[in-house]
Amino acid sequence: MKEKRRLLNDEIRATKIQLINDEWENLWEMTMDEAREKAKSMELDLMEMWAKWDLSIIKILDYGKFLYRQKKQEQKSKQKWKAPDLKSLRITFKIWDHDLEVRRNQAEAFAKWWHPLKVSLMLKWRENQYENIASDKMNFFVNSLSEFYKLDSPVKKNWNTFIAMLKTIK
Repeated sequence: MKEKRRLLNDEIRATKIQLINDEWENLWEMTMDEAREKAKSMELDLMEMWAKWDLSIIKILDYGKFLYRQKKQEQKSKQKWKAPDLKSLRITFKIWDHDLEVRRNQAEAFAKWWHPLKVSLMLKWRENQYENIASDKMNFFVNSLSEFYKLDSPVKKNWNTFIAMLKTIK
């Protein structure tokens, strides 16, 4: 969400103002002309912080430093935010029920941290003749994750591997 641009120096049209300094301390109540003269003598800028009817709150500050601090703060907040990593789970054609439950618990842990998930099932050698059973096993596993994840696209078969991409439910 973008903040609206604040009025500066000559753009301010208030008649009566409350002047505050950079540390938000209340300095004076005066007219706009007096505030402009004071800012000019101190080589600072005036920025309108709040306006209501006949009274406006104006901050006296160095606008260049204000923009610099604001830009640095935005950069710092961007560094803190990290996109969730894509996690992947591999299941096999011959996986047992207990092992499938372990994989389900791992997926649940990934979902708590909002990580997208890639589930793959690779068929080896003679397992390739049982594609329908492998597809059923993959669909069963993906459906068991339905309370944490939703299917991003249908399960796809690429050569001898079934792949499902899942997104967290928000």
